[in-house]
Amino acid sequence: CVEAMNAKSDPTEEERKGGSGHIGKMVFSCGVEHLAVLAYVPEEKQGELDCAEWLETVLKIQPGYKVLSQGKAVSTGIVPQDSDKGIFPLKIREPLILEANNFLRKKGLFPEDNGSDDDEMVFGDDDFPS
Repeated sequence: CVEAMNAKSDPTEEERKGGSGHIGKMVFSCGVEHLAVLAYVPEEKQGELDCAEWLETVLKIQPGYKVLSQGKAVSTGIVPQDSDKGIFPLKIREPLILEANNFLRKKGLFPEDNGSDDDEMVFGDDDFPS
């Protein structure tokens, strides 16, 4: 999945695929038995962001997490479902995404919304009656 995201894209293809290898990312995959998490940090950002630290910081907000692999570019882990403790993959995904983004914000690595209202207006067909 991440290999496909990071693959060089061919600008001649009608539907571009990949092309995001220069962007760090955290991928979440919800299953019945656990939530799987993969953190990716491109080589040019590894001096600013420790991949294993990022993953561990995010996972540790949920009890029972397990780090499966740690590396400079890719680290992986899971949070097993535990119905007795109210831990369900779909339920815990959003707080983990928020934690991942907040970690990047603290390091100045997450683009901030400047609050500009100068965004282009987008209209639908209903806005222009015939």
